[in-house]
Parts: sequence; C-alpha cells; structure tokens
Amino acid sequence: MDFLLLYRVNHSWIVTCLLTFSHVMMSCYTEEHSERRQLHELTVKRKDLKRCDNDNRVCVTDDSDCVPRTHVSHERVNISCFFLLTDYALTPYPQCLWSQQYNVNAESMHSLIFSQTTPIYSCMGIFNLGGRMNVTLKIKNNMNGMESWSEPYEVAVQEAIKAPCPTITSVNGSDNSLEVTWGISKLYTRCRVRYRMATTDKWTEIPAYVLVANAEKAVYTIEGLKPFSSYIIAVSCILSFGHWSDWSMETTGTTQESAPSRPPDICYHMEMVNKQGPHHLMLMWKALDVYDAHGHILGYQVSYTQTKRPSLSVTTNTTDLKVVLVVTEDELEVTVMAYNSAGGSPYSHLKIDLSLHQTLPSVRRLWVNSEDDRLVLQWDVGHISLPVSEVANEWATDAAHPTSSHWKRVNGSTRSTVLKDHLQPGTTYRINVYPISNQLCGPPKSIIANLEYGTLLGAVGMHVVDVTKNTVTVQWEWQRKEVHHKVLKYRVILCLGEIQVESIPVWPDVWQHTFFKLRANTGYSVNLLAETSNANISREIIPIKTHIFEHNEIIFTVCLIVLLTLGLGVFFILSRTVYKTYFFPKIANPGASVVGRWLLESHHEKNRVKNVLKLEEFLVTDLSGEKGFVELGQERPPVREDGIFNPGSSHSTLNIKHIFIPQNTEYIENTPKSNRENRDSSLMFNNVAHIENGQGSLLPESTQIQCNFDYIQNKHTLGDSLKIAFLENTPSNVE
Repeated sequence: MDFLLLYRVNHSWIVTCLLTFSHVMMSCYTEEHSERRQLHELTVKRKDLKRCDNDNRVCVTDDSDCVPRTHVSHERVNISCFFLLTDYALTPYPQCLWSQQYNVNAESMHSLIFSQTTPIYSCMGIFNLGGRMNVTLKIKNNMNGMESWSEPYEVAVQEAIKAPCPTITSVNGSDNSLEVTWGISKLYTRCRVRYRMATTDKWTEIPAYVLVANAEKAVYTIEGLKPFSSYIIAVSCILSFGHWSDWSMETTGTTQESAPSRPPDICYHMEMVNKQGPHHLMLMWKALDVYDAHGHILGYQVSYTQTKRPSLSVTTNTTDLKVVLVVTEDELEVTVMAYNSAGGSPYSHLKIDLSLHQTLPSVRRLWVNSEDDRLVLQWDVGHISLPVSEVANEWATDAAHPTSSHWKRVNGSTRSTVLKDHLQPGTTYRINVYPISNQLCGPPKSIIANLEYGTLLGAVGMHVVDVTKNTVTVQWEWQRKEVHHKVLKYRVILCLGEIQVESIPVWPDVWQHTFFKLRANTGYSVNLLAETSNANISREIIPIKTHIFEHNEIIFTVCLIVLLTLGLGVFFILSRTVYKTYFFPKIANPGASVVGRWLLESHHEKNRVKNVLKLEEFLVTDLSGEKGFVELGQERPPVREDGIFNPGSSHSTLNIKHIFIPQNTEYIENTPKSNRENRDSSLMFNNVAHIENGQGSLLPESTQIQCNFDYIQNKHTLGDSLKIAFLENTPSNVE
C-alpha cells in the first residue's frame, strides 16, 4: 500500500514526495551489514524550489544539484509522479512516488530535479496544465559521499492529474443495507464505492459508478448485507480527465439487528434418579453463529410438553446455554428458541422417549495445565460406541451459584483445547467437559483449576490394597489442595531395586491400579510421582513383597489333602471288609451251636422218641386222597448278644401258615389203611423249629421232615385242627 501525504495550501503549491514500498517489509541480512526497505517522506515547499543559474531549464530542491555531473551512476528506481488539484487552487502540484533498497547502516539524502526542454523563467509556472517535464531523483549516501541518480521520468501535467480524495461524512444502516454519504468536489464526474466485512481483508467493489456531476454530496446504498455486522467502506472519485483519486479514509458502519435465522442445535442427557420418581433432564444447545444470530442474543425460551397430555406445557427462559428440568413423564417433546431485540428464531424440536433412551459415557483423563495466562485443557473420549461429533467445554467461577458461564466447542476428534478468554488471575474456575453425539450428550466431567498452577487436585494417601504371587494393587485418593507447583501430571512407578519396571500416568478419574506379571517372593517398591516443568517430586514410596503362593493355590492344596485323606480312609475301610469277606470268611463254631451240642450228646440215640404234633385244632373239609402240602412258618425267638439261639425261650412257637390238602374226603375214607399209611411223605419246610418236651430250637433251612398224616374219619369243618406227626427229622448242615 502506498502512503500519500497531501498538503492543501491556499493560493500556493507544494511538492510532496514520498518514498513507498511494497506491502511486506523485507529484511535482508549479510555478513557485513543488514538491508531493508523503509518508507521515506519528502516535502518540497515553494520557497525551497530553486532555479539553476547555469541552466535555465532546470529547477532543483538542492543547490548542489545545479553543478554539472561528470559521472552519473543511474540506479534502477521505479518512480511515478502525479499532479494533485485542490479546491483552493487551480494550479496542480506534483506528487512523486518511488521505491529503493535502503541500507540502515547508511544515511541517505533525496532531492528532486525538474527539467524542461524550453527555458524556465519562473519555477512557479512550470506546473501548468499544459506543461511537460522530466523528473529525476538523486540519492546521496552521507557516509561515503556516493551519489546515484534515477532515470528521468517524463510526465505531462494534464495527463498525470489525480483527483482530490473524497471524504465520507455519514453511514446509516438497516438490518441488511448501509447508506453511505460523502462530500464531493465540483470537478468530480463519477465515484466508486468498495466495502468489506470488518473480520476479513477481501474488498468488494460496486461494479456501477455513482454519477455525481454538479452535485454537492453523493449518496449510495449498499444492499444485501448481513444483519448486525460491521463493514468498512471507502470511496474514490475521478475528474473528466486524469487518474482516480486515492481511496478515502476507511469508515466503519454496522447493520441493525434482525431475528435469528436458524434454531439452536440442542442435545439432551437424562439422569434417572429412580424408576418411580422424577428424572433430571439436562438440555444443552450451541450458541448461534454471529451470522445466524443477526444480533445480540438476549436469551433462550425452553418449553416441554408431555406427549400423552399435550395441554400440559411448561416454559422457562434462561440466558445460559444449558438448563436442567425435573420431569416425570417418559415421553416428552422439547422446543428451544433463541431471541434478540428484533424477534425470535425458528423453534428447534426434540422428541424424547425414555424407553428408548441411550447413554453416552463422560470423557476421561481430564487435566488442565497453565501456560502464559491461559489454560490448556486435555481429555480422552475412550472407546465410545457412538461417534462423538463435538466436545463442549464450559468454565465458570468456582462458586455455588456462578453469575455466568462461558462456552467453547471443538470437533469430536480433538483431544485438547486452549482457554484464554474470560480468565482472571487469582480466580479459581470449574471446568466441565461434555461429549456430544448428534442429539445425545454425555454427563459432565469436572475439574478445578486456576491460571497460577493449573489443576488444583493432588493424589495423596497411596496404600496397598492387595498383594498376590504375581500382582500388586495400589490405591490412592484425589484431594483438592493449594499446591505450590505447576504439576503437569502424576505417575505411579513400579521399581525393582533401582530399575524402573513400569510407569503409568494417572488422572483424577483413576484411583487404583494393578501391576501384573510380577515375580513371586520378590521385593518391589511403588512410587507416586508428581511431574513438574522443573523436576519430579516424589510423593510416597511403598515397599512391597509378593507372595510365594496364591491364596487359591493354598486353599486348593489344603482341600486336596483333606479329600485325599478321606478317600484313603474310606478305601482302607471298604477294602478291609472286602478282603475279610473273600479271604477271611466267618467260620461257624460247632461248640457254640445248641443243635451241635444236642447231636453230640451220648443219650441221643437211646432216647430217640417220636414227637407228635397234635393237630386236632386244625380242621379241613372235603379231603381227597391226594397228598397235601403244608407251609410252616415260625416267629424267630430272641437271639442273645453272642448270636446263639436260646432254645429255652418261651417265645419259641411253630406257626402253620398254610395247608393245602386234597379235599376229596370220600376218597380218603375209602382208602385202605395201608394206603393211607403209605401216604407218609418227606416234605421240605422252610424255617421249621424242633420241639421237644415243650422246648424248641430253630432248624436250619433245607431240613427234611418226615410227616405222617392221620385223617379222622368223621366230618371236619373249616377251622378244625389238623394233626401232623413228626416221624423223624434229619438235620443237615446244622450250625
């Protein structure tokens, strides 16, 4: 950009020369000196312009320039000159611009030389509208006295006239336009207007010219602007000949407010206190962009309606970007509207169904560091199933009821941000971080910090929770305290002697850690370390020794030994019984047998008598001549503790359980006696007792008893006795 210095002098002319350069100041450094481009300003007044005596075709600003030059070194300098007109003088005055490389280690002097091909009688008359001349720039180095000259620049006064610069007098605006007014010269014929937003450097020039001939002032309205936006405006004009004037001084204008053009983007988080009671519904929305807000947002209107009872609606107003509502219904419809002084935005609608409610976990590993009067906030979203579209950061003074809070949103893939606005030294702030996934937002993760120390939380009270054969678990607490160091982060370090085995960073949401794959019966140490920018501060060191065996290994071993002992005991007991049964069977002792002793008596053969069992009480009818079968049973008499049968017990009885005898009595009566006598048969009875002299003894099984049946030849009825005679018993295998 060229800088021009204009002087208006009544009834006089001034030659103003400025040394201008490009937009960017360039610096070049060499081993001996440094060079750069610098802006110079040279003003030539009427009294300073002199006519050379030795050359009547030259006017100079320095008398030394009138001396003839023997050796001229022409330096390549881009020079251009214009002639300016003022309202106070019709005689234009020149304005010359050029650029050159400037050495900051050397001082230079600049002068202008005006020459014509015709004689100059007065230097005051060379700048007439029909004049034509050459302009030369002389540059002299004061340190070494060397001079350099530019190439002569030919200029025609009328063709090089530049219109005077206009002045903007007022700018009035509506919500989408600005009306610009500027004063004009009588010599102007047309003007042009350009504008740009205050937040950008890109100019927009109105394509159509504004005709201003024979007018005292010019007015132009710029249409299609954005509401509540600041614009910078400049104006330039031209005469009927020559060049456009320089752009006027930049003037700022602001459009008025209009209603917001779009609704706020909202998300929600439902905190279910209990299944039957009310729920806490947190609504959060994003502040409208300045181009959509169309003014200063005064507040937000929040309404919610129960889907089942649309007539019941609750409305609340807030100036914050978050509100917490207590609701009882499971289905709700929420609307949010932003408003300014011009009106309200469209409504943003949100339908919530708690039966289909999803949850979004909070962020983790939240930490704040202080750097150069700003807070550097970092976090991690972890492994969240839903994609995180944005992360909202809220900070406010750490008070029970802060007056206001400030917000900043970043992209969901970002893991850190810098907070530098609305922060004051010596003030503690509570910072909340919310993950957002479309219309669902997670619960806040909070941390407290200030500009002096960053995070105001410290890890303390580390202790051992569990020690096993291959693992060690330690636990600590996070407490708020006034620290005196800027702690960058905390670490828990496991060491084996002087060797660092493992080091992990810990955050306020982590209060326990387990080290795995350790050696059994080995001594370790756990160190809680606070990292600072200058050094590491060791908080606590705990020595630990791992166990030889695991608890479950000990329990398993003890249970195995007990079960093995019980199994061996049962095995030995069972095996003793089995071995005794098969290899050491029980042998009967004849000496303890009553029957055996009875058989061994010497008078057994002599006193052999026939014992007859009288069966008169047993009566049968319709007896046949065929053989009958008698089933005898007995009640076992008591046995002594040594297992020997007691024949003298009075409880020894013989019971006849069942008798089957042929019922053909006629046949029996007509049968010869010899035949009836031959009906003696040997029958096998089970559990038969021997009775002698009123005393009996139990006979073993498979004892053959010879029975002789005598039938009474008269009428028998059921229930009469039947006499059975024991003719002979032959014991076998009697114990």
